[in-house]
Amino acid sequence: MPFIKIDVKEEVEQIKKEDSEFIKVYEILERKLLEDVRRLRKELGITQPDIAKETGLSQQNISRMEKVGHSPTLRNFLRYLSGAGLEIEVKKREPAPSSIDDNSGVTVTDSDSE
Repeated sequence: MPFIKIDVKEEVEQIKKEDSEFIKVYEILERKLLEDVRRLRKELGITQPDIAKETGLSQQNISRMEKVGHSPTLRNFLRYLSGAGLEIEVKKREPAPSSIDDNSGVTVTDSDSE
């Protein structure tokens, strides 16, 4: 099967138009992830300019990343996490939830805490 390149933002927008439940879940997960990342960055005493210096991203770009509704590229988000000394862990939820909640199954941690 050949590799098919897709535009993730375009796909998400299309799903949002077709599935109102998806919109709720997507917005909850996005908000929770960004809140967790911003909170951890502040707890670690790391500033946006610190991350900019470490990653080469602009401070303005970092500020936008921390705001809901301004989804960064995955590459830039991973650069941000690395610059803040954070890592992301994706794991299977047990058991699968039957309703929407704030438990995304994604955990953001200080990479030195392990």
